[in-house]
Amino acid sequence: MSGMIDALSSKDSSIESLTADDISWMASSINILCVLGFLLTGVLTELLGRRKAISIVSLPATACWVIIYFTHDKTVLLLTRIVIGVCFGGILVLVYISIAEYRPPQIRPLSITLIACVGSIVGTAFGHVLSILMNWRHVALIGAIPFGLSFILPFFWMESPAWLASKGRFEESKASFNALHIQSEASDNELRLLLAYERKKRREMSMNAPKVLYGRKIWVAVRKTYFWKISLLSTVICIYRVASGRILFSTLAITMLQDITGTSDILFFTVVVDGLCILGSVLSGYFLSRFKIRGLLFISGVIANVLMVILAVCLYFLPNNDPCASWAKVAILSAYFVTCLAGPYPVLDTVLSEIFPVDIKSFFLSAMGLISGTLQFSSIKLVPAMLAVMGYHGIFCFNAAIIFLCLLYLWYNLPETKGRSLHEIEYYFKNNTFNYNKELFTSEQNELLNK
Repeated sequence: MSGMIDALSSKDSSIESLTADDISWMASSINILCVLGFLLTGVLTELLGRRKAISIVSLPATACWVIIYFTHDKTVLLLTRIVIGVCFGGILVLVYISIAEYRPPQIRPLSITLIACVGSIVGTAFGHVLSILMNWRHVALIGAIPFGLSFILPFFWMESPAWLASKGRFEESKASFNALHIQSEASDNELRLLLAYERKKRREMSMNAPKVLYGRKIWVAVRKTYFWKISLLSTVICIYRVASGRILFSTLAITMLQDITGTSDILFFTVVVDGLCILGSVLSGYFLSRFKIRGLLFISGVIANVLMVILAVCLYFLPNNDPCASWAKVAILSAYFVTCLAGPYPVLDTVLSEIFPVDIKSFFLSAMGLISGTLQFSSIKLVPAMLAVMGYHGIFCFNAAIIFLCLLYLWYNLPETKGRSLHEIEYYFKNNTFNYNKELFTSEQNELLNK
């Protein structure tokens, strides 16, 4: 999208009568429209499961990228942005739900890193480079390929064991779990916990009104302290992710690099920054496998924040027309993104996929999507006004201050979740301890499981 925004801003744009305000809405609206996708998909996945929901929301987006290639009408282009925004929001929700529910705790962080971080950064870098080398319409046509795959691939999946168990379909859940996991003592214990936990929750809920059961679950949760603890924690994480600037750079990379370096010849700068971003996201897999998530978050988070402040100072004092100064700025920007993508971002992505209770996860992700989408929309829509007032150096200093406050909150409220199953993490937020065995595996429940 960065290439499309830059091309539409030029004088020889192939879309007539586009104003600067129209282009601003195109750049930012996809983030706020994601909110609608979060809400619609939250209901859809709760009713139909993970597989069908992903295919359903991928199909309209595939068609829209093809339409973008052919259209020369401003109204049609704006309408495609609406549909793609809604579909992208839905897919984003389902990605986090599916990774958490399909992968075992030992490799869940690595899986999230590969899919949500490495895959995303590779796609972004690919889009940036293609947008410099090719017409944006051809890039849009290429964009239909991953959405098309997103439509087709779920037909070959098993359904989520956690979703099946939350619906009381325990035999299907057991079969799906066994198909997705290598049999071991750890996987047997995880399955045992999954079934026992969901059976316990279903006994606690009245089954007299099945049509409103999901609404009852939400209403019961809202009155509990753990609901607000998770809500506040996930809100702070959303603020951190937006303030880190990854979404801003992904959307406006070409324009930002031209402004920062003072030149329009930015292909090599783009390759360097995006290439190092990919390196950072790949390194995150190694760091997540070696270190606890709390230690990785706070060490890398502080280093990244210091680099952001240094970048702001360089942007303020160094001239734009000096090649050495341009490379210094690009080098610091690259170092910042390497550090951020190797530590804070994959850690926060992992935490967001883990902390929500399974039975109302779609509700939580929809609510957090509303907050995150609004913040991302605001961060991009307000960039022109903020640049006029404080410049890039002021924006980076402002974001660094926000990140410092977020790190301070997370220091006191983020538990260590590495190696924990989803139900262990859920139990922690409800009871402030990971010691779940005595309560869940009573003789009565073991007898039920044996049956």
